[in-house]
Amino acid sequence: MLLILLALVMTGLLAGVLAGLLGIGGGLVIVPALTFILVTMSAPMDIAVPMAVATSLATMLLTSASAIWFHDRRGGVDWHCVIRLGPAVGVGAAIGAWLAVWMPGEMLARVFAVVAALIGLRMVLADSTSTLARDPFPRLWWLFGPGIGAVSAMIGIGGGSFNVPYLARNGYPMVRAVAIASTCGWPIALGGVTGFIALGWGQELWATSMGYLYLPGVVAIGLAGMLGAPAGVALAHRLPAGQLRRLFGVILILVAIRMAW
Repeated sequence: MLLILLALVMTGLLAGVLAGLLGIGGGLVIVPALTFILVTMSAPMDIAVPMAVATSLATMLLTSASAIWFHDRRGGVDWHCVIRLGPAVGVGAAIGAWLAVWMPGEMLARVFAVVAALIGLRMVLADSTSTLARDPFPRLWWLFGPGIGAVSAMIGIGGGSFNVPYLARNGYPMVRAVAIASTCGWPIALGGVTGFIALGWGQELWATSMGYLYLPGVVAIGLAGMLGAPAGVALAHRLPAGQLRRLFGVILILVAIRMAW
């Protein structure tokens, strides 16, 4: 049990450091790591993968709240955009939770692998996301919002990898796009967590779980992630972030291959 707790804490610290250092969602680290931990504990894949996804989203309720506070203090959050996009991604996240539970565990792992590989490729090949010169407004939010929320909740991430490019293409400066995407991570986490709890309610899925939430993972990973994020931010000012981003992109592709296999 002590080794499991140590593995959960190390997963949270690594996710937090990488989130602060590279601005990536912790779910890209938490989901494969927690899936491996649960499988090692003899959990079947049909439980291990959706439980890892649900637990990853639950940890974001803590990390997203702190990110919102940080961005809003600096006036980075466009609340008019969040009022439109937030509920849309939240509804999509609840749908994504249903899809994640409906899919066989092996299929869900491969969905994660494909999306993670695409994000990894983008990190390796693209230096930055360009902002289009147009009036900032979340065009077609009612279409893109649910789609972004559903895919994000299915694989346990906060949606920044999709929301930031979408917002930049709709005229938002990069700093504001990141702030809005971070804010919208909370309704994605809330919608997904609500869905995973409701879908697993009344079932004996795993010891110390609530629905599909693995409670020791929520606490250990969430708290460790909050401790690790400031260290990542400090390192970001000292290390070559561009090279590290490409290196993590390569690692993410390898992780995706492993998840698919």
